[in-house]
Amino acid sequence: ASAFLAPTPHTLRPSHPRPALSCAPRERSNPLSSLRLSSASFPSFLPKEMEDVEDPDCISMAQRLVRVPVQVSDSTAGGELLTSYAGGAAAGDGKTPIVCLHGFDSSCLEFRRLLPKLEAGGAEAYALDVLGWGFTQRDEGLVSDFGVDGKRDHLKCFIEQVLGGRRAVLVGASLGGCVAIDLALQYPDLVEKLVLLDPQGYVEGAPMGGQPKFLQDIGIGVLKSKPLRMFANKIAYADPERFGTEDAMRIGRLHCLSPSGWEEAMRGYMDGGGYKLSESIVKVPQSTLILWGDQDKILDPELYADRFVQDLGSDKARLEMVSNCGHVPHLEQSQETADKILAFLGARASAPA
Repeated sequence: ASAFLAPTPHTLRPSHPRPALSCAPRERSNPLSSLRLSSASFPSFLPKEMEDVEDPDCISMAQRLVRVPVQVSDSTAGGELLTSYAGGAAAGDGKTPIVCLHGFDSSCLEFRRLLPKLEAGGAEAYALDVLGWGFTQRDEGLVSDFGVDGKRDHLKCFIEQVLGGRRAVLVGASLGGCVAIDLALQYPDLVEKLVLLDPQGYVEGAPMGGQPKFLQDIGIGVLKSKPLRMFANKIAYADPERFGTEDAMRIGRLHCLSPSGWEEAMRGYMDGGGYKLSESIVKVPQSTLILWGDQDKILDPELYADRFVQDLGSDKARLEMVSNCGHVPHLEQSQETADKILAFLGARASAPA
């Protein structure tokens, strides 16, 4: 789990899918297996450190990851970007697609427990790697905008090209909530509803934005380090002994180890200034479900949860707390989170795992 490295409230206060032509083969796994698998079992774009992962949910999802070409605007990159995601198993029957968006400096593997439960409930669901993070292509010199505009353009193009332009439900976790809100504001015709999981929205900006490159490089090195990742991993959960394991830390930093471009992508996001949405949330037109862990130590629900409902309006927004849960309900209470999402969307609740 690595969606937790954005500024915390203790330091900052509120101020039918088109088939792909060049898609990596989908590889299936036994989700009950907890054995380490050889690198031949995983897509070639994953780092070799994937071999060390023990979590069977992560292993299963990693084997489902694919990359498809997405043509983005010239202002974002010079051509197509190979975009990584998992999901789409229930595509083609007229359902509204769900697109899950991970948090700051993380990957779609954040949804390794939630995605299969949404699918078990009959949803057409996808977990997408946001531009600059995860395993979406970010070769040095190819992408010109890793900031908010680039991330928005990439998500818009994914929905238009991979999902055929169908209105989607966006599920945004932590900073992924900002990615979802931003698209909902700028392209409301593409967004049916929002689901926000412990969302960032009132904490603005990007860490170390505008600082000299040598200082940013030091900060980026710290972000990649195992000690900081483990610290963030531990504070993300209400039950860190069960969930904040070394294996969870290992999963949370995999995307930092994939070849080419992670450091450049981080600098690009920093220099872009990050998301500044606190004055715009009130303008969100979509019906919104907000789920918040009652023991979130990163984004305190007492500071932020009710404010979302106040700004969005009680006629459009509903807040539900998730008990015995920290910052990541999609990882710590994935069954309850899936059931609440499916109920909000009018789908049947999934059977207990």
